[in-house]
Amino acid sequence: MGSPELTIVAFGSISMVATAVGLLLRDILFGGQNQTSKKSLRRTQTVYGRPVKSSLLGRIDQGFDRLIIESGIDISPVTGFLVLLASAMASGGAIMVYTNRLLYGIGGGILGLILPMFVFSIKRRARFRDIRQNLPTMIDILARATRTGQSIEQAIQLAAEESQGIIASELGKLNNSLNMGSSFDRAVKIFARRLPLVEIRILATTLMVQRQSGGHLSETLERMANVIRDRISIQNQIRATTGAGRLSTAVIAALAPAAFVVIMVVNPDHVEILMNDPTGRFLMVLGVVLEVLGLLWVLILMKNEN
Repeated sequence: MGSPELTIVAFGSISMVATAVGLLLRDILFGGQNQTSKKSLRRTQTVYGRPVKSSLLGRIDQGFDRLIIESGIDISPVTGFLVLLASAMASGGAIMVYTNRLLYGIGGGILGLILPMFVFSIKRRARFRDIRQNLPTMIDILARATRTGQSIEQAIQLAAEESQGIIASELGKLNNSLNMGSSFDRAVKIFARRLPLVEIRILATTLMVQRQSGGHLSETLERMANVIRDRISIQNQIRATTGAGRLSTAVIAALAPAAFVVIMVVNPDHVEILMNDPTGRFLMVLGVVLEVLGLLWVLILMKNEN
């Protein structure tokens, strides 16, 4: 094992030790959720119960907290931030000590920040897809329970017990909030904020309006369940039809970064031209900007399809 490899191993070891120290400080300064629940019965304040901040940094902080919570990974936002920091330090530092170039290290650090965010986003998307798939069955349970004369609170408790998947645990949180004395409108609004889906917002609005004005809730819920099933079926058809195009887009988007990494490893002199020559720097910046704009455009199109 040569000197660069030993340096990378040493740096990786230091990064893991720094991450462990950060997690230890997290537990000491912030404490765990179990300790909080044992010491007090007061409602734990989360990002969903706080007002939206007006500053840009505040919104970014709340958006990151929501991303970690909505991904379903059993970590706190503080731990998620430490994961980003450790990933950036490990990848950026390893590349910098191997190549002995600061610019490469900065690029590796940015890549280390992006990869965990990408994983969190994939987990969040899969979690919401599971919720959407089980949502019609849950609404049918609510409709049958209210048709038999049960109250909305009793129907929510029954749906939490009979439903499957992630939606069952989210309904359980809603039922616990109601049992702890939270107002119905507040609990339902927080439930809708935890699950930012169009179908959940419509369901929450329906429950709150029926709570105030009355009406045939069971019939409304049955129609809603049928509409959501039709919508899910159409979305599945769209994904099946556009699957080849989306895969081609991902491959084309990954070609440029992959080619840059290969050239940097195989023939670093070509990359030096891009770094040192003014025309090379201009072309590299232009390529990065066009790559980012293309990816944003594709993501916007995919979001509109969903």
